[in-house]
Amino acid sequence: MKKIWCVVPVYNNAATVHEVVRECLKELPDVLVVDDGSTDTDLVAFYANTPVKVLRSEVNQGKGAAIRRAAEYLAELDADYMITIDADGQHFPSDIRNFLPLIEENEHAVIVGCRDFNTENVPESSRFGRNFANFWMKVETGVKVDDCQSGFRAYPVKDIVQLHCISDH
Repeated sequence: MKKIWCVVPVYNNAATVHEVVRECLKELPDVLVVDDGSTDTDLVAFYANTPVKVLRSEVNQGKGAAIRRAAEYLAELDADYMITIDADGQHFPSDIRNFLPLIEENEHAVIVGCRDFNTENVPESSRFGRNFANFWMKVETGVKVDDCQSGFRAYPVKDIVQLHCISDH
């Protein structure tokens, strides 16, 4: 059985982060919140006497830096995978279970959750932006991804910590 953690990168999402974390705990026993310099709540104090682990940066360093920090921390704990989910509530933590069989089948894959952009409440500019980003992802990597901007992803920890990244955001 793989050791899988849920990682919630957060920057000023006090209104939604607690519900996201609460729902993530229903899916996985190990949850890590990476507070990227939030000024709207004290997440370290809030989760002090809970099973939730919190890493905090004093200043905002960007989501990429938060994810790398989580991966480095989890590599020290010998975790196999981390599933990231945005703290703003746009993803359903109950969908974490959809990642689990894919992780078992694809030991080294980065798995990207895809949001449904075919609903009436999605602005045309958002649809265009996603399609534009997906197009350039395919051009640059040769890999077709339906939602390359999704924050709902599964990363193999030991593989991801070996990447040399040049951007934090």
